[in-house]
Parts: sequence; C-alpha cells; structure tokens
Amino acid sequence: MKTLKKILLLLALMSAALGSAQETITNESVIQMVELGFDDYMIIDKINTSNVKFDASISALGELKKAGVSSEILSLIMDKSKQNTKSKTGIYYTDASGQDKLIQPSVFSGSNSNAVAQKLVSGLINSKQKAQLPKTQSNNVIRQSQPEFMFIFDPSVTEVDNMQNNQGSDAGIFNWWFRMASNPNEFVLVKLTVKEKKNLREVITGKESWITSSSGIDPKYALNFSIEEVEGNKFKVTPAPLEPGEYCFIYQGAIPQGRDNQSVFDFSIQ
Repeated sequence: MKTLKKILLLLALMSAALGSAQETITNESVIQMVELGFDDYMIIDKINTSNVKFDASISALGELKKAGVSSEILSLIMDKSKQNTKSKTGIYYTDASGQDKLIQPSVFSGSNSNAVAQKLVSGLINSKQKAQLPKTQSNNVIRQSQPEFMFIFDPSVTEVDNMQNNQGSDAGIFNWWFRMASNPNEFVLVKLTVKEKKNLREVITGKESWITSSSGIDPKYALNFSIEEVEGNKFKVTPAPLEPGEYCFIYQGAIPQGRDNQSVFDFSIQ
C-alpha cells in the first residue's frame, strides 16, 4: 500500500510539473497577478521561467499600464516579445485552441482568361486574367468575422540586398515576401470567388483590352484592413468584419530576380 501511495504521489508531482512547464504567460496573466497583489520580483520571475505569448502593441501596453503594471515589467514584456518573433517571418493567426498558426503560401494551380469572349464583341469588354487555387476551401479555417493577423518581417535584410540576391541564400529562396517587404501595406486582401463545380477558387489578377492592359489586383477589389506596429518588424493587421467565405493576402511589391509571385496566403472565414 505504501508503495502504491508513493507511485501515486510521484505521478501527481510529474503531472503538476508538466502542467507548469506548459503554462503560457500572457498580458492577461500579468494583469491578473498584479490584481492579486504579486510583487514585481515575483511576476518577473514567473515571466522568466515560463513560456510567454505577449502582445506588445501600443494599445496593449497602454492597457497593461492602466492595470498598474510597472515600467520594469513592461520593459521585460517588450523584450520577451522581440525574442519570440525573431526569425519567425510570415503571417500568423490565432486558431480556435488559442495557438498561433502560420499561414503557409498556397500556389496557384492554373489561370483562366475570357479573351475569346472579348474578341467576339470586337474588344468592347475587357479580357480578365484569373489565377486559380485548388479546392473550394482553405486549410486555414478561422471561426470569427474579424480576426487579427500578425505580419512578421525580416529587418536584417534590406530591399537592395534582396534585389541583388538572385539565388543561393535563405533571403532569396525561403519566404522571400517577408524579406522583400517591410510592412503590410505591400499586401492586398481580397475575397476569392468559389467555383464549386470546378473545385477551385479564383481571383482576377489582370485585365486587357484592345487599347490597354493592366496586371495586379484592381484596387476596387481590395478589402480594407488596419495596421498597428507592434515592433519594428511586427505588425498587427485587423480587417474590417468579413462575411463567411474564402480570402487571401497577395503580395504586390517588388519581386526579386529569379522569383515569381504565384503564391498567396489564403484563409477561410466561417
């Protein structure tokens, strides 16, 4: 019996240790500790010995300040936030479980044009160039109408460096969008048209008539979003409320030599 009790006690201690190791300290956790009367040194020690997920945007820091969080703790939160975002370039959203999820780029599977229809009416309408994505729904499912996205760029590589870098380095090959760009203004947010019968999603990427031609996303299709700088290379992006459907962020900035822009960062609102 004593042996059984020892085993149960050991299992309980291991479970407690595991739970402690997996605990994540957030802005709300810090506010809660302040409201409970924890001393600064206790809060600092807790932050330094735990996993953390802090929002260090100006508005979030303001809320912490209003809650009575000291300048020393605010400074630590800002430092921890910088450490967490280092080398994690890309676009992130928070999934239903509260975890940050990276949106991997999806590659266009094909293109379509109604140039034939244009010729039939002697150029009276524009020929629309459309890029297509496979499947009718993104793998990135977000169950809220106004999600927050985190854009993280690489501040260590300049635009000139990228333009000169043709091949052979991380800056030119992997996730180059976030090394070329410096802020979310170089991306546009658009709603994708779902084609159920063809099992695909598509977006208009250019127009052409017998007089003029244009490429890129028409500004009238671009959806509004707000941008808040969190750190020098980290931005919180919040779109206007979105109705259920398929969406994507498309890079519209300069393209480095040897690269193409045949990928988008897609997500589904449900």
